[in-house]
Amino acid sequence: MSGAKLTEAESVVMRCIWNYEKEEIPFLTLIEELKDKYGKDYKRTTVRTFLFDLEAKGYAVVERRGKFSYVKPVVKKDDYKKVKAEEVLDIWFDGSAKKFISALSERISEDEGQKLNKLLDELDAD
Repeated sequence: MSGAKLTEAESVVMRCIWNYEKEEIPFLTLIEELKDKYGKDYKRTTVRTFLFDLEAKGYAVVERRGKFSYVKPVVKKDDYKKVKAEEVLDIWFDGSAKKFISALSERISEDEGQKLNKLLDELDAD
């Protein structure tokens, strides 16, 4: 995966690309999705600039076919989420999953908490 960090705006564009239900998203659909689902009313040139940057960072590729452009993710959403989770864990919780889960305890149901505790206990045993 690319080591380059995404800006907040690039992250929104990538989320839109990843969440599209097909393996590539038409450029014009991307603009519509950014507006409809994320409230981002970007101009075509702005979205194109984001895509140039995402291509340079190795996150997406834009293919032109005839009059239309299509955007494909290069980095998988799950791979990106894993790296981001590890960064948060390392930066804010000294690498401790238990500290991280403790911070989230108000948002986790009792059943989820029990499952997570069991998983963490299994990880500690290894």
